[in-house]
Amino acid sequence: REYRWRIYRDDRQVQKSKWRGLNSRDCKHGVRLPEGEYRFKLEVRFGGTDVDFQWLDATVKDYLFVVMGDSYSSGEGNPRNVEAWIANPNQPFDPYYDDDNCNRSTRAAPAQAALALEKSSDKTSVTLIDVSCSGATIDSGILGPQRWAGQGSSQVQQAQQLIGNRSIDILTFSIGGNDVGFTSILSTCALSVNCPLVPATSPPLSRFDNVQQGVQTLTGRLAKGYQRIADCLDGGTCTLADGSQTGALQLSRNAQILPMTYPDITRAADGASCSYLTLSRSDFSWARDTILVPQAPNPYRFTTFTGSTRDLSTSRGTLNGQILATSSLGWSPVVGIWGSSGESKRGHGVCAGNDAWVFGLTEITGPFSSGSFHPNPAGQAAMANQIARALGLR
Repeated sequence: REYRWRIYRDDRQVQKSKWRGLNSRDCKHGVRLPEGEYRFKLEVRFGGTDVDFQWLDATVKDYLFVVMGDSYSSGEGNPRNVEAWIANPNQPFDPYYDDDNCNRSTRAAPAQAALALEKSSDKTSVTLIDVSCSGATIDSGILGPQRWAGQGSSQVQQAQQLIGNRSIDILTFSIGGNDVGFTSILSTCALSVNCPLVPATSPPLSRFDNVQQGVQTLTGRLAKGYQRIADCLDGGTCTLADGSQTGALQLSRNAQILPMTYPDITRAADGASCSYLTLSRSDFSWARDTILVPQAPNPYRFTTFTGSTRDLSTSRGTLNGQILATSSLGWSPVVGIWGSSGESKRGHGVCAGNDAWVFGLTEITGPFSSGSFHPNPAGQAAMANQIARALGLR
């Protein structure tokens, strides 16, 4: 007895295997096929001409996995050679990123999740398109160019140019942290006492009377920004940051849009608030309870350096709260990134020692200074695990 396979697509034969002897130990035949719908015909012959056959339908799937967003998407703290810096942090270090302008790394959490999806089945494949860029905001990143990072067009346009008319199956991104002033918060808190009450030392928060007012005002604008991103994902017309229009990205019928929550960088291993360098416990508690927790107490009672208290309004919500609210857009926020770090018994913040999922200060100046306060390899792996779980893996 012998067998062979015939493979058809659109009623046209595209492959045919040779006749092979049929036995219980060797009855497999591997093929590689482009994405699409196929019919497989298994033929078995007995003797010279007596042939029986069976038809099978099969779908070959290649997932188009697109990544956008800021440094928490791009893998800022996880360049390919980061172990060299971890082993010798006081030695000169030149981080190796896959894209130097955007500090983009194939070891970033979304890229790790895409690889996990690829490995989860030998019947599917994954095409990864990553246009994320460190420093991105909604208007200077996803919907507009980051010219200072060498990006002449928006991430939406970059993705469109790379994928053409293909439909996206999975889109993940982290965005919003820079919109509410991530770097401005860090620099101000490092140089000032009573951080939320003082004027910020750098944009975008320096436009406001104090840090708290700025963070709240900018947080309140996120919902409209996320809606504008959603409008660029419906296959119609996308309005960019400068008011110009371009074609929206196409989504597959069952596409998953996975906005990433931000992890908790504020707690020590025992769960208490960090105290790190010039950043006080009050600073970290304020950042956690008014920016990162999904729902902040309103008002939030801030304890000043002298021990007095001030009630701060949080009526505009929080960064992670706004991200979770995108479920109303049909998106599926990766809540586990926050949950596994912010609601766990053990903390994984900058002062958590071996339990830390984020770097503290990597360098004051130098090529890896931008890795400060970004997820380290353990943090990127933890975030990747949560994205994979959102995809139904692990």
